[in-house]
Amino acid sequence: MQSLWNAVLYNGIWFVAVWCAAAGDVWTGPMAMACFVLLHLRWTPPRQRAREAGFLFVMGLLGATLDTVLSRIGFMGYPTSQGAWAWPFVPPWIACLWVGFATMPRFSLAWLGRFHWSVAAAFGAVGGGLAFYSGSHLGAIAPGFGGWTYAALAFEYALLTPLMVFGHAALFRPAADSLEGSNHPITDQA
Repeated sequence: MQSLWNAVLYNGIWFVAVWCAAAGDVWTGPMAMACFVLLHLRWTPPRQRAREAGFLFVMGLLGATLDTVLSRIGFMGYPTSQGAWAWPFVPPWIACLWVGFATMPRFSLAWLGRFHWSVAAAFGAVGGGLAFYSGSHLGAIAPGFGGWTYAALAFEYALLTPLMVFGHAALFRPAADSLEGSNHPITDQA
C-alpha cells in the first residue's frame, strides 16, 4: 500500500510544483515536497531513516546539479521562475522534484531492481522525457535545443534512474549479503 501512496503522492506533488512554478511560484512545490519527504521518512524503518535522508539529499543534489549544468549550457530554461529565482542553480522546485524522485526506489520503483539495469535506464529515459514534455506544456520549463534537449534529458535519466534504484538497493542490503554470489542484477549480466 505504501508503494501506491508513494507513487500517487509524488506525482500529485510533482503536478503542484510544476503548476505553481508555471505561475511564478517557486516555493509551494518544495514546501509540499518537504511534507511528503517527512511522511516518507516516517514510513522508513527507524534504524534506516538517517541513511535514507542522506540518500535523498545526495540524489537530490546530484539530479539538481546535472539539471543546472544542462540549463547553463542552454538545453532548458525556467522562464516563469526567473523573476522569483535569480541564483545560478536550478530553481528550488526542480531540486525538490529530484529529492521526491529519490523516494521512489524504496517503494514504488523497487520493482525495477528485479530486472537488469538497462530496464531501469530505459524506464528513466522515457519517464524523464515525458515529465519534461508535460512540464513544458504546463509552461514551467522550456526546451532550449528542441529534440536535443529531450535526448540530453533521456541520457540524464537513463544514468540516474538505475543509479537510484540499484544504489538504494545496495545501500539497504543486509551487511551479510555481498555482490558476489548474491544473484544481484548488476553482477549477473547474463
